[in-house]
Amino acid sequence: MQLIDSHCHLDSFKNYDDVISRALKAGVRAMITSGCSGKNNETTLEIAQKHAGCVFPVIGVAPQEAMDMENFDSQLSFIKENRSKIIGVGEVGLDFHWANTPEQKARQQECFERFLEYAVSEKLPIVVHSRDAEKEVLDAVMKKGVERVLLHCFSGQLSIAESAAEHGFLISVPPVPSRTREKIIKYIPLENLLLETDAPYLGGEPADIKSSAELVASIKGAELGEVCSVTTTSCIRLFGLEGLHGSD
Repeated sequence: MQLIDSHCHLDSFKNYDDVISRALKAGVRAMITSGCSGKNNETTLEIAQKHAGCVFPVIGVAPQEAMDMENFDSQLSFIKENRSKIIGVGEVGLDFHWANTPEQKARQQECFERFLEYAVSEKLPIVVHSRDAEKEVLDAVMKKGVERVLLHCFSGQLSIAESAAEHGFLISVPPVPSRTREKIIKYIPLENLLLETDAPYLGGEPADIKSSAELVASIKGAELGEVCSVTTTSCIRLFGLEGLHGSD
């Protein structure tokens, strides 16, 4: 039984070597670690290079960071310089929970669109943060023509999730139940769901990813092995990690 944590933040752990070791012992085949800005992106790449084969990086500028950032050129340039080292762009997106002014929302929107355009130009998947801005995020992604999309920790309306799934987008499920999340798990096809911990923010560590699989299995009335198999295959396809198939 293989598991992939499709979204975590290993750079937020001082003892990330131990965290990765515990995850591997717990049956986690791979971890997609996400940078958010500046130093986080640099550390994210360093961790992935140190643990090549089981840790894979995506880097971007999170909306909370973007709204107070004067310009995005340096981070976009950093991503372009390290294109060969990453498997996707993220996390990026919109978060209107924290944006208190029209100016902050505009900064988030500008940053998001810049990174969407880059992801499309490079045919890279994109990992999206969409708190309290789910419809706006989906509209922007579809307008830019992004094809490979992960809506991480999505908690918007079921109708928006259904529209995302119809477009082939994926939604990742953290190990934290909620009424909204339970509806999404119940009605969105298993093929459109991934597992995530968002560690250390929601799940404690990537080793806890099995709890996400158990949550999905319980709500869908599915076998745990099926959930692990389908979500792993979908994650491999999204990020182009076909070399993981058949690995021990």
